[in-house]
Amino acid sequence: MDSSRSEIFDSDKQPSVKSRYRMNTYLDVPEDKTGKFYLLFTLKERIGELIASLKVFEAHGINIVHIESRPSRSHAGCYEFLIECNAMDKQVKSVFKTLQDIAENVTIQTFGPIHECNGAMISYLQAINNNNNIIIITVITDVVPWFPKKIKDLDLFADRVLTYGSELDADHPGFKDEVYRKRRQLFADIAHNYRHGQPIPRIEYTKEETETWGLIYKELKKLYPTHACREFNHIFPLLEQNCGYSEKCIPQLQDVSDFLKECTGFTVRPVAGLLSSRDFLAGLAFRVFHTTQYIRHSSAPKYTPEPDVCHELLGHVPLFADPNFAQFSQEIGLSSLGAPDEVIQKLATLYWFTVEFGLCEQEGKRKAYGAGLLSSFGELQVPFLFKRLSTIFRSVYFSTA
Repeated sequence: MDSSRSEIFDSDKQPSVKSRYRMNTYLDVPEDKTGKFYLLFTLKERIGELIASLKVFEAHGINIVHIESRPSRSHAGCYEFLIECNAMDKQVKSVFKTLQDIAENVTIQTFGPIHECNGAMISYLQAINNNNNIIIITVITDVVPWFPKKIKDLDLFADRVLTYGSELDADHPGFKDEVYRKRRQLFADIAHNYRHGQPIPRIEYTKEETETWGLIYKELKKLYPTHACREFNHIFPLLEQNCGYSEKCIPQLQDVSDFLKECTGFTVRPVAGLLSSRDFLAGLAFRVFHTTQYIRHSSAPKYTPEPDVCHELLGHVPLFADPNFAQFSQEIGLSSLGAPDEVIQKLATLYWFTVEFGLCEQEGKRKAYGAGLLSSFGELQVPFLFKRLSTIFRSVYFSTA
């Protein structure tokens, strides 16, 4: 929601009668009708503080429907609470008054209805703080893009791929290989039919597919000790021990998902091909990594025009087992939910220059942590010199990661 105009009304500048009516603030809600209110307050980190506050709501017969908390950024040793409740106006006024004796920075907020005005969507926010100052903010907003509210909502777009999947472009190495195309269709069908909560189907990879994986795996493993960041090198042996990573075996997504969930709460789910930036980021918000299961064509093991299982499992998965990286990834995903297209583009660009092809410096040496580097022995073999820089954003690498 973009707030483009804010007005603070005091005793010298009161809203007009028309404005009061349209704002439908809590002062205008009839005392015998129930409405939705938000109360914000700060409590010191002491035993019994929250219980005492919640008993105030119980004593006034108010139904709490949602509660959130976070460490206060402005008051050390305190926590900030947001409580959503359904109540009548007179009940909220009573709770507001009582809470001021228990908590600090008590504020009531309520939103008015949304109106259309000159093509824009307008609503209003009213807040009343401890000093009984009334702050009314005009909020002008565009229609918020749809975004998943719960993890099961990821099922609604997981098969909405932009390109590739079972369809290959004419310049794809496997375009003329009918056997390869049928395998791609198999992987696409598995992804299309998968739903959250189901076990991920196990794949019986062909000898040719396993040999392609083994070639890439063998070459990359030689380079990881000297070229990959320390976090990657710490986790990679654990994947070999727990998920069947080896030169002779392509890991199964369910095993990888179970391991990640134990480490950081991340899981993986199959996807047929490239997702849009918005859809892929939305998955990260729920700590879900959309992963392809197909492998690049055997005729071009050093090259893939789209992310494949080598890119996913060798490039991305190891760092999703790192708590700091997992938290960073989820925060990018959360930032994308409901964001306008221009913000999505910025987040995608950030992702490209870091998670896909990022370098870091450790012990005085440049190390790779970007998945595009860690899954390509051709890329890793090129010295990390800054004489040649790529500053071109290529969305194809980002979209499904």
